Amino acid sequence: MKLIKFTLCMIAVLLMAGNAYADIFATTLVGNSASLDGSGPYNDPNDLLGKPAQYCQGWPSGTDHISIVEPSWGDGYITTFDEGDWAVVKFDHQVMDDPNNPYGLDFIAYGNAFYIGGGGYVSDTTDHGSFGLASGLFAEPLKISVSQDGTDWYTYNDGPYGDALYPTNPWEWDQALWDSTGNGWTDEVENDFALPVDPSLTLADMTAGASVDAMALYAGSAGGTGFDLAESGYEWIEYIKVEGVSGFSGGEIDAFSDVAAVPIPGAVWLLVSGMIGLIGSRKYFFLK
Repeated sequence: MKLIKFTLCMIAVLLMAGNAYADIFATTLVGNSASLDGSGPYNDPNDLLGKPAQYCQGWPSGTDHISIVEPSWGDGYITTFDEGDWAVVKFDHQVMDDPNNPYGLDFIAYGNAFYIGGGGYVSDTTDHGSFGLASGLFAEPLKISVSQDGTDWYTYNDGPYGDALYPTNPWEWDQALWDSTGNGWTDEVENDFALPVDPSLTLADMTAGASVDAMALYAGSAGGTGFDLAESGYEWIEYIKVEGVSGFSGGEIDAFSDVAAVPIPGAVWLLVSGMIGLIGSRKYFFLK
């Protein structure tokens, strides 16, 4: 009996550890058009790999926190896809079509779209509690495709698109901190790059108030556009292609991430059961 409980425990730990060791961001550049040769600040497709940028050059100088109103820009962060440009990246694991993912979304594309405010230049000293977003969204949508083998592709022709809703939101902003210091960014609190924004939220919802109100609607998400693999027909994918085509070009992509599933009750029960069994076995051992 003890051996069975110990085995269940180890299986549960291994199941959970499998995802823990996978990188949630795309890790490999598989291929790209010759036009993306790295000769300029926005045409190096290696910038698609890894975590989205969290800081950018301030204007006119210094360093600012990236936010929903101050997007990623500059050398080494994003790649521009003009018409004819394309790149393919790969994850180090299978990105699953998982209905247990938040909102059923399976991966996220991060661009450099941003909400347009009416308060002039944005910097780390901007009061997001009063910075209105009534001017809408600046976005340059790009076509996204997915594949299991890098050969056969499904393209989201009718959207969603890359470099669109919802602008990247890496950090939490605190009004009380801004009131006391003039800078409300909380570097200790990073938002979740594996959590998509609720796709039922419209542009009107996001721009109805100040930028701090829009950030609250993200509910801890680091933003980006979420995609559901269900419509592709694939149970999983490893490859993502982004390309600039007629009517969908000129936009930028920063990164891609895999969405983290909501914990499955059965797996949690298995882990807890195994741990209880292990503790019980140890107690029995010491009482003998």
